[in-house]
Amino acid sequence: MTELKEALRYYKEHILRILLIGFTIVLPVQFVLIVAANYFYLTYGLMDLLFLADLINGIFTLMAVSLISVPYIQMAKSSFLDEGVTVGKIFDSLMRYMFPVYVISILYAFGVAFGMFLFIIPGILFAVWFYAFPYAAVLEDETWFKGLKRAWEFGKSHFASLFLLLVISGLIEWLIRMISMLTTNLLTESYLIIVLVNTLTSILYLPVIYFIVTIKYLNWIGAGDNVWD
Repeated sequence: MTELKEALRYYKEHILRILLIGFTIVLPVQFVLIVAANYFYLTYGLMDLLFLADLINGIFTLMAVSLISVPYIQMAKSSFLDEGVTVGKIFDSLMRYMFPVYVISILYAFGVAFGMFLFIIPGILFAVWFYAFPYAAVLEDETWFKGLKRAWEFGKSHFASLFLLLVISGLIEWLIRMISMLTTNLLTESYLIIVLVNTLTSILYLPVIYFIVTIKYLNWIGAGDNVWD
């Protein structure tokens, strides 16, 4: 509960920066994701291979979620450690860690997808154990396989809380998306508007999850003790 309160407090204090990142970084990534998803669903749908479209969309989504977490993690780090939150520092962090996070996100996404084929549970374990690799990069400057190792250590020590957080956040996001989609459908049949509303929902919702995990990670490495203890 303390982590949630801190995350929401930070969210309210920096809402303008959150929106700036959302529209300059998250929105373009989401747009590419939507275009790619539509292409694959159309292509494989005609061949009656929708499961392949689902697989590819899932892989792309995991990659996107990992990549767009970087600026939000940097925001939270700068604020919680009193380093000063600046737009320049946020974008500098993105440029610095974007490539290693992107490459590892490919391995992460394929690992989760492969695990899901092995009776689902291995995929869930892999997803939780290695979820924090972007946090290892930004918060500890541990990238590539060193970052994966740190993510593994963090994931093992926080497995239950991470699993619960991801499940609850997934359910809440699904509920929000369903409500927004149903509401939008009552007002318009435009696919573009429906997609835009769902994208804006992600922009407003995902930062809270990133902030909560950032707090957990900072406490785990001892960097947040002077802030929350």
